[in-house]
Amino acid sequence: MNKLFLGISVLFLIGSFVLNLQLSQSGHRMKLQKEKYADVLNFKARFLDPGEWTGDQAEKDKLAKAQVYAQKADKYKKQSRNFMWIALASYGLFFLLTVVFSRKEGGANILPLGITVIALACLHIGLTYPMLEITALEQDLDIGALPIKTKVMGFSVDLNIEQVFNGDMVFYYQSKSVLELVQTLFVQKNWVVAISIFSFSILFPLIKLLSTGLLLFGPGFSNNGLVQFFVKHVGKWSMADVFVVAVFLAYLAFSNMQVGITTESNVLMGLYFFLAYCLLSILSSQLILRKHKFA
Repeated sequence: MNKLFLGISVLFLIGSFVLNLQLSQSGHRMKLQKEKYADVLNFKARFLDPGEWTGDQAEKDKLAKAQVYAQKADKYKKQSRNFMWIALASYGLFFLLTVVFSRKEGGANILPLGITVIALACLHIGLTYPMLEITALEQDLDIGALPIKTKVMGFSVDLNIEQVFNGDMVFYYQSKSVLELVQTLFVQKNWVVAISIFSFSILFPLIKLLSTGLLLFGPGFSNNGLVQFFVKHVGKWSMADVFVVAVFLAYLAFSNMQVGITTESNVLMGLYFFLAYCLLSILSSQLILRKHKFA
């Protein structure tokens, strides 16, 4: 194995992890601002605020405060995109170097190793960056005529109050990364789903990447039966990672849909990087299997 390429790979991983941390932090800051936006315009807070019923100043204050959080969320979203493009550019450059080194003498293992390194970088983002966000809201909610019948000082009062809540009325907002998802499920003692997500989205990917890396570092590992087993058999479960996560995200989306309330589901960057990891992992495994031709 080319020592220079190994050194470049280590430097790339260190740099990509540092960049990935910045990317993930931007994603979580974006999520935090959206959560604050949802809290300010939460339906309970708006319904129970007398100021929204008696005048429009309280409503204006809430909408103005929410707008500040929305602007900050957009700022962090743009920041995330900038980090994403930097990450993709670094992946492209590293892949070109991988191709160059793989064409040199003794570079048969370099291409699958380079792809595995990129897959590991993608997995890091895929696990830490939010995958999906779900929002249930209504815009300019009109509750119609609200009948009020009561007695005041012995006099009957019968009137209808009409109220329109301008802007967004937020009923629900949720956004999580895979790691946050697993943590929440374990805390809620939803063991079956938690263990499934943890196994197929975290444990299996790490085993596959570790086995692939070990197999590429010499005959001592390439002749190891356990390593061969993981590369050959665990690799067949690669797309199960995406399947399990996709099923859970679909469940999360549908379980929070309510009649009469607009539900928005947006796929975020974490899912795309996780999918990229799965595809690169499959490609790397196939290259290794073709070279070693395990029985």
